[in-house]
Amino acid sequence: MAEGVEVEAEIAVAGSGDHRSGGSSRRGRRAVSGRRYGLPDRGRRTGRQPDPALQQWHDRLERLPEWSWSAPSTDTWKYLADAKRRLTANWDDVLVCCANGTASTGGRAAMVRESDKAVVWTAVVPGNPHSVERIDGHGAIVTASAKQRATGDSYEDGGGINLFVPSTHGGLPPTSFADSISTGFPGAHGVLWDDSNECLLAIGDNELRAYRLVTNSGGIITGLSKVATLTFSGTGHDLQPDYASPDILYTVGGDASNPDHGIWKTRLAYDSATAAWAFASPSRLYDWYFTKSFSRLPDGTEFWVDAPSAATWWNDTVGFSGRADSVRTGAKFYKARFWSHVLS
Repeated sequence: MAEGVEVEAEIAVAGSGDHRSGGSSRRGRRAVSGRRYGLPDRGRRTGRQPDPALQQWHDRLERLPEWSWSAPSTDTWKYLADAKRRLTANWDDVLVCCANGTASTGGRAAMVRESDKAVVWTAVVPGNPHSVERIDGHGAIVTASAKQRATGDSYEDGGGINLFVPSTHGGLPPTSFADSISTGFPGAHGVLWDDSNECLLAIGDNELRAYRLVTNSGGIITGLSKVATLTFSGTGHDLQPDYASPDILYTVGGDASNPDHGIWKTRLAYDSATAAWAFASPSRLYDWYFTKSFSRLPDGTEFWVDAPSAATWWNDTVGFSGRADSVRTGAKFYKARFWSHVLS
């Protein structure tokens, strides 16, 4: 980490004319999220100074990001871990995001309105949230925690999925973790709403899972029912739709000692003859180690964040297919996302 001041976790959106590409255009935009940035010490911020984080984006892009949001400077917001753009009926485009946190109470999840950057919902999550999602049509916020929090920044094995479900249609989810619905899943790192199949997908230690929603007579979510499992060796990290095909993309960590490391694709399907859900046999796309996020745009362009080793969760580079990588010196990127509320 470069010597300097520590600033809040931040999300920034860059347009299709990127600073290192020299040319090829891509549909949509991408968002990059990091947990901690080291910046040259330019002094503390005042009302008369530009935001140094945005200024460094400007220095690299030769313009400011199209959109950005900085998390509050609190212990629950340390180590920003995931960010997704979603469309809502009552709050228009929103950002759902989460952070591991270092507070004894846990990390945090939130829903931020894009138009004015207002936090319209937030809740503390006692685990170490690695991923977040919003279930379209139900308004529920879902988090995936890899471990259970013991004290402060100390963890123990466990983890799982938590659903914060509104009690009425069109309402906000509860802000108390005690009112959430919990499902155990050790090492849970990724969660994704599959709108085509109306299933919640989750990835963690040794498994990719599909859940159907359990609802009451009023259509309010009351639980999850696991309907399909795909097994592998290692910890599944990222879980994304393939915007260029009906496939699901997922990453598995590990080095050559783990035969299942790399970038994989599969898809979920329902067999009406057997009345059963199942994942298709997976296919490995890339034999890579320690990939934290991987996405494919509608035009086929791929982008990713690769950690250099098992002991490191970040990189200052977002990789791209068919063009130069994007580097931001001093940054610590954990994931990069397609800035779109399209779910598949």
